[in-house]
Amino acid sequence: MPRLSVREIKTYGTVCDESVSKEIPLQEEESDEEEEQVVDTSKLSWPQYVLHYTCLGGKGALAVVDGAGEWLADFFGITGPRFWHVVQEYERQKEKKEKSTDCDSALIPLL
Repeated sequence: MPRLSVREIKTYGTVCDESVSKEIPLQEEESDEEEEQVVDTSKLSWPQYVLHYTCLGGKGALAVVDGAGEWLADFFGITGPRFWHVVQEYERQKEKKEKSTDCDSALIPLL
C-alpha cells in the first residue's frame, strides 16, 4: 500500500507592523472536504484490507448516526436554548416598564 502524504497548501498573507508591511507564507490546515483517494484493494495485505473497509464502514455509520441525531434533536425541539421562555419574559417586562415610564412622564396633570 503506498504511503499517502498530507498535502501542504501555501498561501501568502500580509503582516503590518507599524509602518512595515511584508508578505509571509502561511500554512493552512486541510479543508473539511477531503479528496477521495482511490485504493487498489487487490494489492493490500489482509490486515490493511480489513482496516480499509473498517474505516469506510465507520465513516458511513458515523454519517448516518450524526444525521439521525440531528433529526431527533430537531424533532424533540432540543436545539434551542433551555430557558428561552425566561429570556423572553424578561424582555417583555423590560419593554413594559419602559413604556410605562414613558407614558407617565408624557402625562401632564390638569389643574
